[in-house]
Amino acid sequence: MVVSAFTRLLTGQAFNGAGMVLYIVCLMQIIYEASASPVLMSLVPVTITFTRFVSGLVVPVFFQRYSLPMILLSAQRLKSALFVLLILVAFYGELSLIFILISLLAFLDGCSNPASDALIPRVVQNEALVKANSTAAIVYQTVEFSCWALGGVFLAMFGAQPLLIVVFALYVIATIIFWTIRREAPVTREQTQQSSPFMEMLTGWSEVRRLSWLRNILVVSFMDAAVGVVWIAANVYIFVEEALGVSEVWWGWMNASFFLGLILTGVIVYAREQFLQRQLTRIVLIEFLGSALVTGIFAFLTVPLMALLLSVGIGIFQQLRGVGVHTILQQKVATAKLPHVYAVNEAVTTLAFGIGALTVGLIAETMGVRFVYLVAAGVLLLCLGLWFVTFRSENR
Repeated sequence: MVVSAFTRLLTGQAFNGAGMVLYIVCLMQIIYEASASPVLMSLVPVTITFTRFVSGLVVPVFFQRYSLPMILLSAQRLKSALFVLLILVAFYGELSLIFILISLLAFLDGCSNPASDALIPRVVQNEALVKANSTAAIVYQTVEFSCWALGGVFLAMFGAQPLLIVVFALYVIATIIFWTIRREAPVTREQTQQSSPFMEMLTGWSEVRRLSWLRNILVVSFMDAAVGVVWIAANVYIFVEEALGVSEVWWGWMNASFFLGLILTGVIVYAREQFLQRQLTRIVLIEFLGSALVTGIFAFLTVPLMALLLSVGIGIFQQLRGVGVHTILQQKVATAKLPHVYAVNEAVTTLAFGIGALTVGLIAETMGVRFVYLVAAGVLLLCLGLWFVTFRSENR
């Protein structure tokens, strides 16, 4: 049986994503044991965020020289090779080298993600994009949630070094899968006049500047990514402890409820695929409204059970919104420009996440965690307004 290029792309990225989460879990423990410094441990996600922002700026240089499958394969090969070095360095606890290798691995991840997103419309029929994007989002997030949950368990049972070897095996499997995509995916290198690397880096930004609707989507994506920080595990944990006044068990249940919302989204997409395909801009508009309302209500919650129900809603709204935005980009942006636009999106959303994490922490510390969710609801309403203005002719 021939496995479709999309399925192989999805599987390869799932193995890659699993490896990324597990190695972060390992390295945070290794760094903490070597230094006993929470600050150095917290620098792991900061380093990854900053480096991926830089890679989002630089990766367009490769789009004019290599096919998208080749970028995926080359990045994964280099990651596998670098990971061998990381395993060796981790045994000796050389922190400076560990952070250099973390930066290089994050840079390669920042290169492969835009290539992977831009590859989807080249291996999937246009009418199946909604289902494909929904499937990809569910698979990636299921892998991420599972690995964050199981990573700590495996770490306690086997230790960091054996788990790093498992990660290397996952990277090798991903490399093999991407090799088959390089050979069979119907993607060819774009034949265009060569320009300077700097001009190639600006290709996506020039497209954003030229198209007002695309510029507005990037602004919306920036705001959405910044306020999306309120739903990461650390902030939800603070909300459970300080606002709801219940044990950390409810924190786990809320994460599970959010995950249930993601799964339900997949059911909704499969059941109403054609309807969603025809009403994409309107669906995204409704999702922003729903997210703003639920987030605002969340700020005033005192009943833990209601928080579980609203977490399901947030999972559904976020997932449908993400699927809608990705599909709109894939349908409206020219095929040759799409990787460049995704690189811009990677840089913008990564920067937004970093700014959002810092801002949310400051607001929570000075104004309280409930005020964080009120601010987030207000920003989502701004997203709603900008989206409506951008696509008002399609929303009538």
